[in-house]
Amino acid sequence: MARVLFVTSRLPFPPTEGHQLRAWHLLRAAARDHQVTLLSLRRPEEQPLPEVLPDIHLAGIHQVDLPALTRPHRLAGMALRGLLRGQTLLDLRYRPLALQRCFDQLVSQADLVHLDILAVAGLLERVPASVPTVLNEHNVESLLADKRVAIESRPLQRLLLRLRHRGLENFERSACARANRVLACSQEDAERLLDLAPGCQVSVVPNGVDLETFRPGRSENEQDGSLVFVGHMGWFPNRDGIEYFIAEILPLLKDRKDLHLEIIGRNENPSMQVAVDGRVSFAGFVDDLQARVRRAAVFIVPLRAGSGTRLKILEAMAMGKAIVSTRIGAEGIGLVDGESACLADTPEEFAGTINRLLDDPDLRHRLGRRARQLAEQLYGWTVIGERLLATYRTLLQAQEKPAERVEHTDRREAGPSGPAHEHNKQEHGKQDPC
Repeated sequence: MARVLFVTSRLPFPPTEGHQLRAWHLLRAAARDHQVTLLSLRRPEEQPLPEVLPDIHLAGIHQVDLPALTRPHRLAGMALRGLLRGQTLLDLRYRPLALQRCFDQLVSQADLVHLDILAVAGLLERVPASVPTVLNEHNVESLLADKRVAIESRPLQRLLLRLRHRGLENFERSACARANRVLACSQEDAERLLDLAPGCQVSVVPNGVDLETFRPGRSENEQDGSLVFVGHMGWFPNRDGIEYFIAEILPLLKDRKDLHLEIIGRNENPSMQVAVDGRVSFAGFVDDLQARVRRAAVFIVPLRAGSGTRLKILEAMAMGKAIVSTRIGAEGIGLVDGESACLADTPEEFAGTINRLLDDPDLRHRLGRRARQLAEQLYGWTVIGERLLATYRTLLQAQEKPAERVEHTDRREAGPSGPAHEHNKQEHGKQDPC
């Protein structure tokens, strides 16, 4: 049993958003076989972690407050300091001094360091050479930034985005090269990371879904003409996807009077709170996500940018929903067009596919059944957790034999599953770091 220091950019519990879900389930997998200490930044709006977390035993919990940026000039000042120091805004924002001090104390007792997201990758330079490191890439962030530049039509904003993108790309390249192992969510992302940082060591550890929590509902409860989208509107690919759907796809469905789209997910942008012919509603964050998704006839993912794999698609698959997605939206997931989902990249294709599915319940249910089967075969968190543990074993064994070269494991590696979880009280870290 190794001592693992697991660092996140926000509290992983309760897991309500995409990267929290991945962090939480990988944390649980790590704690299954190892003595894990959690170090997390805590955002101003987050409540401190409770003393007992479900289905996990941790050696310690340490929470560091992430300074609030309540005034725009503070963010601008931070960006200027980054330019002068050659640091990215991402690194400056998520590596406050309090986090660095706490990390320095904890890393001296670690056998392996797991940095859960690129935002905290600046800590890599503080890890002793004798301690192996894992960097979890939820997305290829520089690729997301590049796609955002391509989509932006305003010249000044496009120039500013391009300048920020260059710094982010350099930061991500350096982080991937420095880490002993990089985790990618898909084979496509693994190849992109290797293109970005040739020679870096990459393992594919996909996103997953809780197959017991997300289960199919009764098909007769589906509402005619109902569509649903799930995603945080603060994330650019989600916001752009919905704006694209409303502007380009929805008008092609004007003759469908029974159509209604419900958008579920946090939305702090008032300009997004619009209704289009009464057929679009923003539900915001909801407690009854599964009930709302189950009653929708079709689950849509109209994304034009993105990386990683969409947890919302995996959840829809586990719930046996008929899915219409762009190929970018479904990237990295083994969906087959016309068999387990429908893939459509133009507004005309997307609208036509929605019409076809709304008119054909048998087709919807056939797609949903196959999607559920695929989720069961490939995307349960227990199976995926074994991939993480296999990566840890490779790094720890190589550390025991420093004369030997670390092998580049097969990026499709998988191991046997093992569910053993403990439900004990954790040592609760102080709010004052460490």
